[in-house]
Amino acid sequence: MRFRFWMLIALALMLTALAGCANAPGGGRGGPSVTPGPIKTLRPTFTPTPSKPKATVTPGGAAAQAPAPAGQAQPATVAPTAAPTLEPSPTPVPPSPTPEKAGMTVSSPGATNVRSGPGTTFTKIGEVQQGQSFEITGKNQVGTWWQFSFNGQPAWISAEMVSANATAQNVQVIALAAPPTAVPQPAAPRPVQPAPAPVQPTAAPPPPPAAIFSQGGAEFRNADNTNFGVVTFWGRLGPTGSNPISGGYRMKISSPSGGGETAFVSEWQNADPGLPSQFRYNAKFETPRTTGGYRAVVVDGSGKEVSDPITGTLLDRTHDVILSWFPR
Repeated sequence: MRFRFWMLIALALMLTALAGCANAPGGGRGGPSVTPGPIKTLRPTFTPTPSKPKATVTPGGAAAQAPAPAGQAQPATVAPTAAPTLEPSPTPVPPSPTPEKAGMTVSSPGATNVRSGPGTTFTKIGEVQQGQSFEITGKNQVGTWWQFSFNGQPAWISAEMVSANATAQNVQVIALAAPPTAVPQPAAPRPVQPAPAPVQPTAAPPPPPAAIFSQGGAEFRNADNTNFGVVTFWGRLGPTGSNPISGGYRMKISSPSGGGETAFVSEWQNADPGLPSQFRYNAKFETPRTTGGYRAVVVDGSGKEVSDPITGTLLDRTHDVILSWFPR
């Protein structure tokens, strides 16, 4: 544009110089001189320069390029790079709490019996002490006995003697298997026995000598729980209102948990001094408490029985048996 501007200026100056030469005196041919009119000064004309096309923004966010002039390469459209999508971090899941196991603690004072089944009629297999804790593995149908492991074998204890946690109510019910039924076998044929020889009559044995002492009875004392681990047999030989009988006699006891003998002494002893329930005795024998039958009798120095025997049954809660014999 500047180049054209200066060209126009130079052209105007040339035209002005030529006009001056033509009108100068004697500078032309003969004739009247012509006075030139005023010369209009030409103004340069500006040619507008085309502006660059503006970029058009497309809905996708990229700028659309205007078409390039002919002869020029069309610029490539650059696609916008999508921003990465951030996935939320997973919320940590707290670990599930370990379920509480069914358990129990022995609450009854002293020793409590452990049995092979859910009831006092089952065999006693041991004892546990107050404060001991065990894991419960089962219960009976009505929930009055708990099953647990005792010295590596299944055992049972009364629910009244322990404190169990809440989980114990969900343990399985243990059904005790019934003893197998024996399959009847065909009877073997009986061998033919020869006829027995005639039996020769023999004299009847003489009757045993009459007992020196007759039984005066037995008195039982049962506890309201199973905390007593022994049964005590208290023997009284002779009326308590007179001097006791000793004379080398002994009280012999047989019980499910064992037996033995103890001598009758020559003086009365008080079982519970200072208590209203005291009683007198002159022989005492203790044995581990076990449910079942017992037998008591007086024997002399040679071991011969010299009294009527006293028999009975020990209960699960029996802890005292008072035995009396009187002279005939």
